Amino acid sequence: MISGRWPAAALLAAMLCAQAVGKEAPRPFRGEIPTRKLAVFVNGTRLPPHPPPIVSGGRVLVPIAPVFAALAIAVSRQGNSVVANAPSATIRITVGSAQAKINNRLVKMDSPATEQGGSTYVSLRFIADALGAVAAYDKQSDRIQIVSSLVGRATVMSQAGPAGETTVTGIVSALDQNSSPPALTVVRGGNARTLSVGANTKTTIQDVKTHTTVDGSLSSIHVGDSVSVRVAKDGSVLQVLDLYASRAGKVIAVSGNSVVLSDGYVVTPSRATTITLNGDAAQLADLASGDAAIVRANPETGEAREIIASRAAVPPAPDASATPASVTISSFSIDASRPLRSGESFDVTLAGTPGGRATYDIGSFLTGLPMREEQPGTYTARYVVGGSINFASVLVFGRLSVGEQSAAKVVAQTLLSVATLPPQIKDVAPSQNQSVNNPKPSIYATFSAPSGVGINPSSASMNVNGQDVTGASTRTGSFITYSPTSNVNDGPVSVTVRVADLAGNVSTRSWSFMIRSH
Repeated sequence: MISGRWPAAALLAAMLCAQAVGKEAPRPFRGEIPTRKLAVFVNGTRLPPHPPPIVSGGRVLVPIAPVFAALAIAVSRQGNSVVANAPSATIRITVGSAQAKINNRLVKMDSPATEQGGSTYVSLRFIADALGAVAAYDKQSDRIQIVSSLVGRATVMSQAGPAGETTVTGIVSALDQNSSPPALTVVRGGNARTLSVGANTKTTIQDVKTHTTVDGSLSSIHVGDSVSVRVAKDGSVLQVLDLYASRAGKVIAVSGNSVVLSDGYVVTPSRATTITLNGDAAQLADLASGDAAIVRANPETGEAREIIASRAAVPPAPDASATPASVTISSFSIDASRPLRSGESFDVTLAGTPGGRATYDIGSFLTGLPMREEQPGTYTARYVVGGSINFASVLVFGRLSVGEQSAAKVVAQTLLSVATLPPQIKDVAPSQNQSVNNPKPSIYATFSAPSGVGINPSSASMNVNGQDVTGASTRTGSFITYSPTSNVNDGPVSVTVRVADLAGNVSTRSWSFMIRSH
């Protein structure tokens, strides 16, 4: 399994649920349903349009049941309360209450839970705090984005849905791509079910660790992944959502039955873990310090199911008596010199045997991407970043085949980083609407890059009461702080913090607090 600082259910131990207060019936909710339809995306997957988001008092409110369902967290109704069984807690939200309850702990929400059309709503900001998520509302595109690495564990294998549909959840135990139609087998506890995947089945592949979502096929699904499969009343498969968690980095140590990556994560393979080195089957002992590696794990259990390692090849000494290989790759490269953001692109170039079919893989996220032979023996492609693609320092592999023969897979020496999510400005102090009696308060904000590409410290800036105080602030890759050298006048203090990640994505957050020193 993967140990260390692997984020999972611990992200939920924040604040979510509500405590019933008295027996007074909740007041009618008079929120505004937007005339323009707002689209809600959870980890890149669009939620059904009903129930819709609501705008009220300048806040965007979202229905909690569809959001929780998209994260495989079971939700039930108990009287005037909504109860969610998350991996690490029982969560209760009561309509009309501004208190949240997680297990036996009460937490104040920023606005009361409300009800509209039979659905319970909470603020988008509360969803972000509760799930440790990135939550944003883009007015220009009418999109609400919620991205969380929290994925629950379904307690049953099959759940009923609308129009006779069922949802089958579990872990992939087998794939059969030779049958017609192809099929996958899903297990949960002692239950197993084999489902046929037709040509019209929509398949979505989601890396919950890097917040990457791509369209895929059955070949993109791996044994050991978690899946949620929508099945129609007639038994046909409508949609497959495949979930896994990845980590990429350099190997810094191999010891006993474990391997350590450069960020400190320790990976202990099980008997079910597949290990490859430069595309060939390998053992843990074959890996060495300096190898680049991608670990693909089950998001529910953290069990490592694949370790994909690569090592710069050392050309063999020439042998005049040896027969030259019929299909060879002489070079393979990408021109991405820094992390890329949405809309940017990089070029891929492969040189080798002419007249073949060349493809490239971006880690374990995107595989089999085609290349074009621009001139004999030179194959190129351009990848444009779009959608919900986020990863840091992953390997890019090149492949070439001519007829029935293939060259050994090669890896580009440049690692690829992509970020389509903006940075997250998290804790701020003094907090919104807080009153302090210190005329020289320490003002700070913390931030992180959920995509993993890192923060550009020099991009962080702070403005206090309309004055740029960045030059007098302390900045790092995780926070900015400012302490006034002279007293600040009593009254409201407004603060704006701006920060960018290494790909150039920008986030801004403004808030205000009050100084009462007399």
